[in-house]
Amino acid sequence: MSLQGDLSTLDLSGLLQNLESAQKQGLLTIRSESGEAKLFFEKGRLALFTSPGRAPLMDMLVASGTVAASDMELAKKRAKRGKKRVGEALVAKGVLSEGGLKEFATARLLDEACELIAIGGGAFEFTEGGIPRRAFDPEERALKLALASGPLLLESARREDQWKLIRDRVPSDAIHYVVQHPPRDPETPEAAELLANVVSMLDGTRSVAEVVAGFPHRLFEVYQLLADLADAHVLRMASPSDMNRLVQEIARKDSKRAWAILQRGLLTHPLSPNLLMTKAMIAQDIGELEEAAEALKVLVHQHLHCGETELALEGIERLKGLDPDDAFVWERSYELALQDKRKSDVLRDGKRLVELYRGPGLFKKAVVVLENLVEMDPGSWELVIDLAKNRADGGDRAAAVAELEKFGSVRLEKEEYALARRIYEEILNLDPDHAGAKATVSSIKSGELARRIEHRKKVRARVAAFFGVIATCLWLGYESSARRAYVGATHEIGRERWIEKRHYLEAIDAFETIRVDYRFSTTALYDVRRQLEQLRTKQELKEREQN
Repeated sequence: MSLQGDLSTLDLSGLLQNLESAQKQGLLTIRSESGEAKLFFEKGRLALFTSPGRAPLMDMLVASGTVAASDMELAKKRAKRGKKRVGEALVAKGVLSEGGLKEFATARLLDEACELIAIGGGAFEFTEGGIPRRAFDPEERALKLALASGPLLLESARREDQWKLIRDRVPSDAIHYVVQHPPRDPETPEAAELLANVVSMLDGTRSVAEVVAGFPHRLFEVYQLLADLADAHVLRMASPSDMNRLVQEIARKDSKRAWAILQRGLLTHPLSPNLLMTKAMIAQDIGELEEAAEALKVLVHQHLHCGETELALEGIERLKGLDPDDAFVWERSYELALQDKRKSDVLRDGKRLVELYRGPGLFKKAVVVLENLVEMDPGSWELVIDLAKNRADGGDRAAAVAELEKFGSVRLEKEEYALARRIYEEILNLDPDHAGAKATVSSIKSGELARRIEHRKKVRARVAAFFGVIATCLWLGYESSARRAYVGATHEIGRERWIEKRHYLEAIDAFETIRVDYRFSTTALYDVRRQLEQLRTKQELKEREQN
């Protein structure tokens, strides 16, 4: 008989109850996203379980610390010689009792079955028959386990309710706990032993996942215990400073172990500056340069966000040493230099950034940087040429040529012919058919351009001298006329004796006429002005006397 379907329509709990009530024997296969699980039922009871990557029972005994590795090796040798099971050899040697071995295997089977029920979903197929060859662990087969569906489903329901409480108190398997004070003594020796073993592992160096992994046959029980300890405030989450101290102590002896703890600490405290700095140091020591750079980048972001520019710059300089080709590093360094107006640093970082942009063809981004650099250092022909090349490579050849022409004409005006020639040659590299650039380069080579410019300079000097002579003559005539008018006014004032007669207003009118007619002459600006000041002072005194 074969039965198949989907657990979305037929609940796994109902399926298990049906198999038990019908006393079925056979293989139940469940396929889901997590893989393929196989369960074998004997008279309707769960007897065996397997899934991808499931460890053998003997390996779990060693992993849980139930059996020492040396005892297991010896038992395997004895089992091989005596042609019997390893479990039998362990029992015969007295390492553990047969009941203890069966209890261990049953607890493990219960955990796995409850977990499978909790997950739910997936396609299933049940085929009646005997145990498939090599499908299950022979050590477990020999124990003849049998889990009834009733107790299994009750335990699964209880655990489902408890898991909500557990996750409220232990929200993540990545958390590291430390013991704040001793817990209360349990009621039974078995519980006391488990508590002592769990507490001994809670020193901050292990995550919840690592602690639980130490008890593979009692997973749920250990989770429950951790939740109870957290609820009683016996435990507290390890702080970033706790984690940092532990990591640094362990790193002196075991860098790999320290690295693993550090990674988990950052899962819980991803923005801890101390943990990030420690990560950068350890990563650099063990050769994980990308990890070191990643930690430093987060730190730089934090420092910039908090306005801690000096600390950000220190981090950036370290990043440059870790990865000198990382554009992110040079972008931050360049932006800070621009912000602080540090010209030399802007030019250094900007040039390096342009190199990094050009590699992957980011010419437009390179142009933006070069425009800032040229604005900051307009006389640098290297920057101008670099800007033009990047413009052209970015598809704007016409603008590149125009920019070089403008810069080249300035160099020609300053008679910097060697530099001008190089600039116009660059124009020809961008536009080989540029007639103006060809003519300019040719005239520079032949010296014709220099001679033409020299000739124009001589002509301009002669014209300037000619107009200078004319202007001088006109000025002298204007000044001479002003002087004659001044002398004439002075004679008239003396002849009419206006000063002696205290007729100051007539004298003021005479000089005021000269000031208006020859206002730009030195005579009007100095001699006439002085006379007017004196006459107006005398007129004021006269008016006060009359009043």
